[in-house]
Amino acid sequence: QVNTAMHEAKLMEECDELMEIIRQRKQVIAHRRFPLLLWQVMKLRKLAQQVANCRQCLERSTVLINQAEHILKENDHARFLQTARNVAERVAMATASSQVLIPDINFNDAFENFALDFSREKKLLEGLDYLTAPNPPSVREELCTASHDTITVHWISEDEFSVSSYELQYTIFTGQANFIS
Repeated sequence: QVNTAMHEAKLMEECDELMEIIRQRKQVIAHRRFPLLLWQVMKLRKLAQQVANCRQCLERSTVLINQAEHILKENDHARFLQTARNVAERVAMATASSQVLIPDINFNDAFENFALDFSREKKLLEGLDYLTAPNPPSVREELCTASHDTITVHWISEDEFSVSSYELQYTIFTGQANFIS
C-alpha cells in the first residue's frame, strides 16, 4: 500500500509538471504577441485607408448624382447637351475608379503566419499511459549459427513499441569457471 501510494504520488507529480510546462509555454506565447498586434495595427491602417477612399468616392458620387439631377431639370436643350457630356465623362471616370475600391484584405487567412501546430503534442499527451515491457523477440532458429567462439542469433520483433536493442547473454563453460559475455 505504501509503494502504491508513493507510485501514485509520483505519477500525479509528473502530470502536474507537464501541466506546469504547458502553463509556462502559454504565458510565453501570450507575451510574444507583438507580431500579432503589429499585424493588427497594419491591417487596421490599411482598412482605415480603404474606408477613407470609399468615403471620398461616395462624396464624389453624391456630387455627381446631384449635378445629374440638376441637369435633368434643365429646360434649355443646348445647355443640357453641354453640361450632360461633362457629367457623363465624370460618371465614366468615377465608375472606372470605383473598381479600385474592392477590399484586398482576406480576413479568413489573416493569422496563418501566427498559427501553432499542436497535433504532435496532443497525440503525445493523449498517448500517455503506464509503461509496459515490450514483447520478447521471436528467434529465427533457421538463421542462427554457432562456432567455437561465435554465436549469431537472428530475431524479429513484431512489437508495437520501438525497441532499439535487446541484450543477449550467453555462458561458456570452460570446466574451471563460467564466463558470461
